[in-house]
Amino acid sequence: MISRLIIKCRIMIFLFTLLITGLITGTSLGQENPVKIGVLAIRGAEQCLEKWSPTAQYLSARIPDRTFVIIPLDHKQIYPSVKKGEVDFILANPSFYVELEYRYRANRIATLKNLCLDSFYNRYWGVIFWRADRSDIRQINDLKGKTFMATAEGSLGGWRMVWRELKEMGIDPYRDFKDLKFIGTQDAVVYAVRDGKVDAGSVRADTFISMHAEGKIDLEDFYVPHEHGEKGVDCPPFPHSTRGYPEWPMAKVKDTPDELAEKVAIALIEMPSNSPAAIAAKSGGWTIPMNYQPVHECLRYLKVGPYKDLGKITIIDVIRVYWPWILFTIVLFFVITGFSIAILILNRNIKASHIKLENVKAYTRGLIESSPDALVTFDENGIITDVNEQTSKLTGCAREELIGSQFRDYFTDPERAYLGVKRSFEEGKVTDYELVMKSKTGELTVVSYNAIVYMDEKGQDRGGLCSSQRYQRK
Repeated sequence: MISRLIIKCRIMIFLFTLLITGLITGTSLGQENPVKIGVLAIRGAEQCLEKWSPTAQYLSARIPDRTFVIIPLDHKQIYPSVKKGEVDFILANPSFYVELEYRYRANRIATLKNLCLDSFYNRYWGVIFWRADRSDIRQINDLKGKTFMATAEGSLGGWRMVWRELKEMGIDPYRDFKDLKFIGTQDAVVYAVRDGKVDAGSVRADTFISMHAEGKIDLEDFYVPHEHGEKGVDCPPFPHSTRGYPEWPMAKVKDTPDELAEKVAIALIEMPSNSPAAIAAKSGGWTIPMNYQPVHECLRYLKVGPYKDLGKITIIDVIRVYWPWILFTIVLFFVITGFSIAILILNRNIKASHIKLENVKAYTRGLIESSPDALVTFDENGIITDVNEQTSKLTGCAREELIGSQFRDYFTDPERAYLGVKRSFEEGKVTDYELVMKSKTGELTVVSYNAIVYMDEKGQDRGGLCSSQRYQRK
């Protein structure tokens, strides 16, 4: 109690000094455009202002042309406040900082040195705890099927540190706990476990110690397991259940001038550990920005924050890497499709032409067969290529027997018949050319031979067509 009174007296003297300074220099100094420091209020807005307002006043004194103010923010307000430019600096847990750096180009300028049990630490730890009188919970694995409470899903010390340890032990809190709740402030989590509203919870280790020092809880009423993944590293002398991570960074947002950020960084690093601002913040002041790679490793392991899509392959990723091949495949697809359609149309046209040709052939054959005259087609050597039924009747030979034989062989004067064939190819046609056709049985028929040469599509002779009518002398 005496130490707390001394701290409050120091703060009152510091505030009184600032008040006198403000009266001398004028009340309008820097008040029209105050520099806003957004602070994650893990124990509520009131406690946040009490803890960090002296730091704002310290900076206002060190940088006379600017006035600094504290803006308490809950876990849901951090990202919107930075995105909208509502704050110039941000003081939040490293998990938030890593994502703010990734999303909005925030940049750390100093790291807090925290005070716990009369020692300063630039790292902090988390605790898992339950009531000491719970006989059914003796180790972390006993939490399966129990109810659990944490501050917020974005809290590093109050949740993500603990989540990592649980996951490495094979416990999925989102599946293995009977119920998992997030309540907003660390004090509320501790009270909920104390009052039996939930079976267990997690908070920052130093919050647990501070609440005991403030007389709000008795550490003897709780049990804190020490099953953590930190090995070969000096561990703090107070209860903790996780490995340690770098303390909170003070970061400037993207549009904050570098000149102002440099002044703030120097002022913070030069803050004495016994100054009212450091005492109010329960810290030893500030140090140069630490390496936050351990925080990245934690978030990567949990696949949250900047690593939420780690291992996932999106369409955009595929396009970005393989776009030349994708473009080639698309072009090739359309080319093949075009060729396929063209071939399909061509086949359809060929089929239609074939059907049409077959119809024409059938029609022509019908006309040929229905003719009362003997019709014969032959080539320029006089070889028969086709005949109709009437020709078979006059010669007494089957169609198959006639095709391929000599035209002149079916007449009494073969030389005259051959001469008719020759004249038809030389003159293009022959009319009323008298011949005597002989049948296989020896029957003779006087016929009038008429022939014409027919051409192909290129104008070349394809053959001759002749009709032989029974000749009637007058």
